[in-house]
Amino acid sequence: MPSKGSKKTTIRDVARLAGVSTASVSRYLNGKKGAMTEQTAQNIQAAIQKLNYVPSFTARAMNNNASKMVAFVVSNIEDYFSVEIFRGASQVLENSGYVTVLMDTNSSLQREQELLESINQRSFDGLLLQPLTNDAQEIAKRAVRQFPIVIMDRELELSAWPQVVTNNYQASYNAMRDFVAQGIDEVVVVSSQIQSASTRRQRYQGIKDALQSGQSLKTIEFNESDFSVEEVLNRLRRMIDPRKKTVLFSLKERWLLNFLPPLMREGLITSENSIVTGFADTNLIESICPFARVISQHPFTMGQRAAETLLMKLKDNDQAVPGLQIIDATLKDLSE
Repeated sequence: MPSKGSKKTTIRDVARLAGVSTASVSRYLNGKKGAMTEQTAQNIQAAIQKLNYVPSFTARAMNNNASKMVAFVVSNIEDYFSVEIFRGASQVLENSGYVTVLMDTNSSLQREQELLESINQRSFDGLLLQPLTNDAQEIAKRAVRQFPIVIMDRELELSAWPQVVTNNYQASYNAMRDFVAQGIDEVVVVSSQIQSASTRRQRYQGIKDALQSGQSLKTIEFNESDFSVEEVLNRLRRMIDPRKKTVLFSLKERWLLNFLPPLMREGLITSENSIVTGFADTNLIESICPFARVISQHPFTMGQRAAETLLMKLKDNDQAVPGLQIIDATLKDLSE
């Protein structure tokens, strides 16, 4: 073990001990062993081990003009959906030698802007982004580096980047048409601010378009980053009429997890008078409400697809890839 103040081992020390050039050591460290003999490779490895040499990742990144790191920005890490798209993307990227760095905007536009500006100053090779903003120009203004970007879970107008999304409108419409056929009186939609995200706007429009004459639509919206669970619950209590056949439709899984248990305990939501649905990708809703029918977006698959698209652009940023890729959501019956 080197003593305090001793000189740090360098690539030149390794080359000297192995009897080769520094270029040979560099090629060895970067996995380019095809041009050297097996004996040369063994000599370099022995010198590395003897000197306890740890290569500088930063220096290697500069030599290769690549850091092998990808920034992954999600809108809120508390959402299972965001965790799953990260897992799916990480699996694909790690298999190709990349490290995926997770960053959370915590449902804050200001935080999103700060992160995008911070990413410009780091040596990331690319960016996977689940944005809060609907404005592609705002993203372009912040993410000024010339590197590949793939947008996930948001359909942005005038986007210059590939986008991997859910068929939000059609999934909501198809689910509601199924519920309408069962004979319902009203729909209660629970959501954070609908106009602030393309996903919510599309889902809400699909719900509206599926309803028939005489079926009412009630909506509860709140600020995702600053709201009172009890206040929203009180609004739901006033809005749900147990005498009517009601669809409780949550535009995000987290709201079902927050509000469904007390509503069921109080008898406002039952298998006889209610249909419970929403976009959800865990098994937690099943344990709370066995009669729920949720819409799965397959976020793991979305993450994989986004990462595969990014890898194509990392290999050749001029390579043409589909501008919009849609992962079809699935209506699941948890009672089956």
